[in-house]
Amino acid sequence: MTDTSGLPQHWRRPLAGVLVVTLVTLGVFADTWASIVAIWSRSETFTHGYLVAPTSLWLIWLRRRQYRDLRAEFSWFGLILSIAGGFMWLVADLVHVLVVQQWAVVGILISSLWAVLGTGVISSMLFPILFLFLMVPFGEAFIPPLMDYTATFVVTLLRLTGISVYREGLFFTLTSGNWSVVEGCSGLRYLISSFTLGTVYAYLNYTSYKKRAVFIAVSFLAPIIANGFRAYMIVMIGHLSSMKLATGVDHIVYGWVFFGIVMFALFYIGSFWHDPPNSSEISVKEEGAFDAEVASEPRYQWFGFAAILVCLIIWPPISHGLSGLQNSNVVVLERFSHPALDTWLPADPPDWGWEPNFKGVVAESRTFLKDEQAVVGLYFANFGDESQGGELVNSQNYLVPQKHKIWRMLRDNGYPVDWGSGYSIVVEEAVLSSSQRDLLVWRWYRIGDKNTDNAYLAKWWQLLKRLTGDSAPELLVVVYTELANQELDTARDKLKQIAVACCS
Repeated sequence: MTDTSGLPQHWRRPLAGVLVVTLVTLGVFADTWASIVAIWSRSETFTHGYLVAPTSLWLIWLRRRQYRDLRAEFSWFGLILSIAGGFMWLVADLVHVLVVQQWAVVGILISSLWAVLGTGVISSMLFPILFLFLMVPFGEAFIPPLMDYTATFVVTLLRLTGISVYREGLFFTLTSGNWSVVEGCSGLRYLISSFTLGTVYAYLNYTSYKKRAVFIAVSFLAPIIANGFRAYMIVMIGHLSSMKLATGVDHIVYGWVFFGIVMFALFYIGSFWHDPPNSSEISVKEEGAFDAEVASEPRYQWFGFAAILVCLIIWPPISHGLSGLQNSNVVVLERFSHPALDTWLPADPPDWGWEPNFKGVVAESRTFLKDEQAVVGLYFANFGDESQGGELVNSQNYLVPQKHKIWRMLRDNGYPVDWGSGYSIVVEEAVLSSSQRDLLVWRWYRIGDKNTDNAYLAKWWQLLKRLTGDSAPELLVVVYTELANQELDTARDKLKQIAVACCS
């Protein structure tokens, strides 16, 4: 069919249904959608999100002739997926996992469209529909490993080049000056941009699923490797110019120019395997895949459409009801902050120049204990019902923010602690360093009577506790001591004594 003028009669009701479920989804889950847009607005890494939905519509419009003769039918399978997405949103809302809520609302939108249009129509426009998932501002979890990779990559190349370099975590020193790998050096921005552009390029230029998958994989891996070379070249420019170049705004300019060259090379090389337009596409009529096409009128189930709307609007009230069952009262912390130890006595706060400080805490306890050898700080934080702008499990709960004027984090890894009686946990162990002293810090989560440093496990325990109406306390625990005249093992033993006494 070549005539594309006007809207076919059999598409009018389905498109009206698409418009209704889209507006209902946006309205019912408005807070979650607003959180997505807020991240687009404040982070340059995710500004591409504004273009995802228009790009999806444009990709569908390009192949509108292919869709014109298809017949939409209600899909119960799409409704089931919508219900599953709603439950996922409910779970994420109860434990305040924003990124999962964001994935869920996009999944709810896509599955609701699936229910309205049917499997046949959705399968024919699967890529543009799934492309909507790129609206979710994801990827921040990749920042720490990408930063570590970049630092390792640069230091390795510098040493292979014959340049002397000393590395401490994400900081390294050359004879010409000091460098550090910060979040902007992780390459996440390049990675997301390359992946987004690469998926669109693969869809438009290849018809083979194998070619598409390979190109998308390359568009994901290429910026990671390229970012390592970018960082190395910037360090070399700074080193060879005696720190006169690549240390200011030109640092960013060089990075984007290099990224542009990499993307041009990637698309140019990919063009050698370009497939002719529609070379492997079979029209719907030739394929005979959809029996509904031969029907004179679409078999549209309005009962099913009403079921979609009901399954969209029920989730926020359910979440509100379950949240109301939770005990949001501030937990009394005294029983945790004064462990019974004969050899330890209360101490005045030492002048270490650092103490735990987290956003959104509604109640906290700070205690210092001493024995003949050391002073140990003991800190508990309660975030209440986590509605005050802070969460117990949050990647922004830094011990030391990056680019801190005084403190640097030299190490941050898990350390197993044997608490006796066959019970052991892993705590997050960090060494904080300033020009005057070093501190050894242990941090973990306490959910009810369970302890862990695993953020995902802590969230899981929070979910189970809240679904059952359990009002046991949820705490962030930090113990710390100075490493001034102590060996690391001795300092660990001091922290272990306090940890076991207060939380076993």
